[in-house]
Amino acid sequence: MRHLVSRSILASAAALTAIIVIPSEGAADPCAASGEATDDLLVAEMTCSSPGGEGSSGSSGSGGAENAASDDSGQPTYLRYRWHSPCTTFSAGRPEASALDCGVARACPRPSERSWQLWGFATRGQTWEYITSECYAEPPTVADAPEPQPVVTPALVLNAIRQIGLPSLEAVTQPEDKTLVNFATIFYTEPQPFTRTVTLLGQSVEIEATPSEYTWHHGDGTTVTTTSPGAPYPSKEITYSYTDADVTVAPSVDVTYTARFRVSGGGWQGIDETVTIAGPPTALRVSEATALLSGEYE
Repeated sequence: MRHLVSRSILASAAALTAIIVIPSEGAADPCAASGEATDDLLVAEMTCSSPGGEGSSGSSGSGGAENAASDDSGQPTYLRYRWHSPCTTFSAGRPEASALDCGVARACPRPSERSWQLWGFATRGQTWEYITSECYAEPPTVADAPEPQPVVTPALVLNAIRQIGLPSLEAVTQPEDKTLVNFATIFYTEPQPFTRTVTLLGQSVEIEATPSEYTWHHGDGTTVTTTSPGAPYPSKEITYSYTDADVTVAPSVDVTYTARFRVSGGGWQGIDETVTIAGPPTALRVSEATALLSGEYE
């Protein structure tokens, strides 16, 4: 924001070359300030990492600074803030010079105050957005909106999930322990929902991981992938027939999880990358059936 003062007002300051707005001592979040002199104007500019200032009357325009720090997902909307005079057109670089004390700036309930526009650099779109207007007796320098928090990204949550570890699943067969060659052996597993709440970057993050894919290892070198965990008998949704008898195989199942998260009770966000967990092997003997006669026959 530029603080602009007509040179005619400062005619007595013959040696004056620049005015720089400096925040008061003890300010929790000072603004960086710089200034320069032109032929007709003295210009001072400051950029704040967070908005607000002392001497606010509490009056505001549209938008509401109290809502400027979060979006529907609970994520911070703005990484930094900047106060700007409505007497000039906002620019991400250096705004055009014009008089600070203009009619628009005087649209405040108290004659001693001037209106200031609050702009924020949005995480969505990476652009500056107008947030609201506030009235101040002095140029604002101290935050009066929620401090922007670090962004909890899907990659950060994914790393946390890997450190926590997701549950592995056991491949269950029917018959159990021993089956027959050329027989449709039933495969299934019993997935459980996984939820966890962790703290990341000082924020509460809820995590949900759901099995979305299952890769069955039959133990004889063959595999098959399904989106279903299967079911026990009488269901025969997932079956496999072994062709070699008198062997012991070690079937297992790898489960692939799809996860989502939300920050501080905000909206749920998906994670594009999945996590696959290998399950433990179980011993299964494959035998050959032998026909036997019993009883008395004529």
